[in-house]
Parts: sequence; C-alpha cells; structure tokens
Amino acid sequence: MDAFQILGIERRLVVSDERLREAFREAGKQVHPDAGGGDGEFSRLREAFAVVSSPSRRLGHWLELCGTPGDVRGAIDSTLMDFFAEVGAVTQRAEALIRKRDEARSALVRAMLEGEGQACREAVEATICKVEAMMQRECEAFLEIEGTVELDVAFASQVARNLAFLEKWRGGLRAIFSRLI
Repeated sequence: MDAFQILGIERRLVVSDERLREAFREAGKQVHPDAGGGDGEFSRLREAFAVVSSPSRRLGHWLELCGTPGDVRGAIDSTLMDFFAEVGAVTQRAEALIRKRDEARSALVRAMLEGEGQACREAVEATICKVEAMMQRECEAFLEIEGTVELDVAFASQVARNLAFLEKWRGGLRAIFSRLI
C-alpha cells in the first residue's frame, strides 16, 4: 500500500495537517460508500490517512516505500528518557487525584479537591505542550532526511522511534486530561 498515492498527495515527509485533511476529503468524495465506493476502498483511505497523519508512521512508511525500512525497535534519545521521568510524574499525580476524586463520598470533599484538580490539569496541559514541542523538533529532521543524497537509515529510524514514543505519551496525557475534567 502506498498511503500517499491513496490520498493523492506527493510522497513527502513534510505535509501540513490542513493538506492531509483536504486530500482525505477529496479522496473520500470518490470512495465513500455513499458516493458509490465500497467499504474496503474507504477503509483503505482511512488507514492511509492514519498512517500519513502520524509523523512516526509517515516516516516509517516513507522509508519502506524508499526500499529501506527503518529499525523501529531500539532505544530513544537520552533527552527523551530524561523527559519521560517528568511525563511519568505528571501522570502519576493525575492518576492519584482521579482516584481521590472517585473515592470522594461527598460534594464537600470533591470541592476541596478542585484546587488540586486545577493545578493538576495545568501541569498535564503544560506537559502536553512540551511533548508537542519535542515532536515539532523531531519533525524538523524530515527536511534533512528527505533532502540527503545518501539516506541515513539509522538517523531516520531514531527519529521515527522518538516520534512514536512522543505520540504515545501525548495520547496518554490527553486521555488523562479528559478524565480530569
């Protein structure tokens, strides 16, 4: 499967979210079951969109299409490992607060937890912003990866691994944030 081709876009690592949504809408007009397409075609389109809209999956797919699949297993950068401690601490703090709130038997106890809840939501939100900034920095390597004459597969694989972890952490933090509301 060539997700780029299915979406009708150029095979590039740097693609804006807006361009991806536009390509999905345009392709969907042709293959959606309501437009005469089949369920299988639309499922392939949704999968292609999922692959290309995830920076780590996009990079892995791009490498695969270039005939040099990267190594998705392995360690992440040490800076990310250090940051994981912060993600873990914020997550544990939020989970503890959610448990306290769930175990609260009265409105008074829940009200007393609201200040802590607000501070916890702010910490989770700030951590999500840090994760997204780190993802943006990792994605800046896409131009270098795409533009080199001789592809550095090890470097590209490292970027893909880093992005995969960051995407996972962002998803987890977003889920916790929604439970804190």
